Amino acid sequence: MLRVDSTDPRSDARRPAELMTSLADHLSTGLVIVDPELTVQAWNRWMAEHAKLAPEEAIGRSLESLFPDLPAATLRRRVKAALQLRSPSYVHPRRGYLFPVPLDRVTESNFVYMQQRVRILPYQDEACRAIIVVDDVTATREAEARAAAAARASERYLELLDSNVMTLAVNASDGRVMRASSALLESTGWSAAAITGQSLQALGLGLLDALTEAADGTLPERPLRRANGKALWVRVRQARGLIEDEVGGERHLVIQDISLQKKIQTLSERDTLTGAYNRMKFDQLLQTALSAHERYGQCFSIALCDIDHFKRVNDEHGHLAGDAVLRQFAALLQAQTRASDALARWGGEEFVLLLPMTSVQAATTAAEKLRRAIVNDHWPVIDQLSASFGVAAHTPGESADALLDRADHALYQAKESGRNRVCTAEEPDTCPDRPRDGEHD
Repeated sequence: MLRVDSTDPRSDARRPAELMTSLADHLSTGLVIVDPELTVQAWNRWMAEHAKLAPEEAIGRSLESLFPDLPAATLRRRVKAALQLRSPSYVHPRRGYLFPVPLDRVTESNFVYMQQRVRILPYQDEACRAIIVVDDVTATREAEARAAAAARASERYLELLDSNVMTLAVNASDGRVMRASSALLESTGWSAAAITGQSLQALGLGLLDALTEAADGTLPERPLRRANGKALWVRVRQARGLIEDEVGGERHLVIQDISLQKKIQTLSERDTLTGAYNRMKFDQLLQTALSAHERYGQCFSIALCDIDHFKRVNDEHGHLAGDAVLRQFAALLQAQTRASDALARWGGEEFVLLLPMTSVQAATTAAEKLRRAIVNDHWPVIDQLSASFGVAAHTPGESADALLDRADHALYQAKESGRNRVCTAEEPDTCPDRPRDGEHD
């Protein structure tokens, strides 16, 4: 089907060339031979099928007249350059195609017209003819477009994560921060420069290797230090699916803000006035201690404590002064006990201490230390304050109620004996009857 213009007076000299170029009809690419003014000299089968123009319709006419939207000026320059330099020239159509060939496909495409790669070659040794080669690169451009769209979507997804998920990239060897997400910086007040290089320990998260799930699947909870020094309670997970070697020795931590949960938990567990545990929470801790004793044989003791003559404080100085005394009293007890001990407000001016791994002798000594600290402390508004203590050590098989009953009886004895003292409970089944649930004033 490839036709060469036979009206050209030089066409007889080109019969061998015409026979040779007839092979172009079997190519799966477009082939057009033009002169420097873009007049068509030859038009192969591929062009006829895709451009919907038979050779007799195209040959002898200019490409500009056949395709009015053709960038004719650019194409002429490229043709002349190829002929003058005797080397290939390339055209990169701004729209992605030179000849508008509509796509006729069942599958969806990003393009309306066939995407083309266009090369211009000098025709043999002639200075008056050039070959325009048109390759269909639609599949390649579609793949590139899909890859670009996927890259943009991935970038948007990463931006979304960065803005909404708190993450830390840390050095796998020393646990120092390498990068932090925008969400984490916003929540903590750190700047990117200030947090970079910080150790996890300095941030309150502890050692990197310790940030692993527990056997029951629970994640570690840590007080992440904000830029202003305050803590933001978070739950930490090491990101899965990342191979350390592939990310340059980094590990990635995903951090969840649980400060609201902690606040709700605190409200459910703590006495709102003093900050000590409430009675319900103490009951849970006591049951845990009983279970630990039953399973592992761990001893523990409790100490009930009651402020002496507290009613006078309220009567003489008012309830606001009484509240201030209760807060100071709880803070003193908390400061004078171990981190493993648990302090709870038992009711009114009465408090209770759970002392793990503590014998009755050690518990009595600890209570005596607290009693002296209370007496020696400075109490605004009131000149002096004292408290009475009842101490009891848990015995094998003893229930929580029985243990508390013995400690309460010892406290009653301290009150009856003149207050401002520590009394130790007797062994089970030796305590005489005494009033229950009375006021220890």
